[in-house]
Parts: sequence; structure tokens; C-alpha cells
Amino acid sequence: MTTEMIVVPVFFGMLGFVVWVVVNGWQRRQQVKLMTDFNSRLFDRLGSAKEFNDLLQSEGGARLIAALTAERGSTGARDRILRATQTGVVFIVLGVGFLFLDWRFTFNDREAFVIVGVIALSLGIGLLLSSGASYWVAKTLGVLDTSDSYGDGRRPTQ
Repeated sequence: MTTEMIVVPVFFGMLGFVVWVVVNGWQRRQQVKLMTDFNSRLFDRLGSAKEFNDLLQSEGGARLIAALTAERGSTGARDRILRATQTGVVFIVLGVGFLFLDWRFTFNDREAFVIVGVIALSLGIGLLLSSGASYWVAKTLGVLDTSDSYGDGRRPTQ
């Protein structure tokens, strides 16, 4: 393989990763800043600990405080299965794309496209099989509750 066939995709992959890290960090920083501002304004409006306790005791106040946590993240089984399915589809499309490039165009090192295509296709199929198995196990064990669509007790607005 020529070094250009290795260096150019790796360079663009690294560049994309750096951009993703910077944008993701900026978004998280903005989210934490907004949450901090909102929380400080909320606590300034609450004059005493008794008012805060009354807010926590109410159903709406408990939901509000639970929604205001800065780093909740999505750790539900449904979210993880969906993320694995999405990643699997992306890898399958990437693998098919590399195999198409190998079939359509003539390159000096055709084996590289076949190897990368087969690896990406295998990863995609493996992720799809894994997400299917995870869905089946989660459904069998009752981890996926069909009463809520978000996995954290919230119901979708209609």
C-alpha cells in the first residue's frame, strides 16, 4: 500500500475527531453554564430552606429538580440499543461504500479497499446482531418498560 492511502484517511479521520471533541466540549460547557445560571436564579428566588423543602416535596418540584441535573446522560437500555443500531448501520454503509469503490474504480492497491470494507461491514453486522440480542434479552427480562418512551419516567407529549 502506498503511504498516501493510509495517511490521507487517517488525517481526515483525526481532523474530524478533533472537531467533534471541540464542538462537544463547547456544547457541554454551554449546557453547564445555562444550568448553573438557572439554578442560581432559582435558589435566589427561594428565600429560605423551608421554601426549598416545600418545592422538593411537591410532585412538580421533584420533577423540576430531577430535570435540572447537569450531567444525567442517557443510560437507559433503550438508548444504548438504539445507539448500537445506529452505529451498526453507519458501519454497514461505510463497508458497502468501500466495497463499491473497489468494484467501481481501479486502484493500485485494491486489497486495501476490500480489507477495510469487509472489516467495516463485519463491525456493522456485529453491532446490529448485538443490538438485536440486547433488545431480545431486555424485552425478555422486562427491562424495556413500554409505559414510558424515554426510559426515565417521562411520557412523550402528544
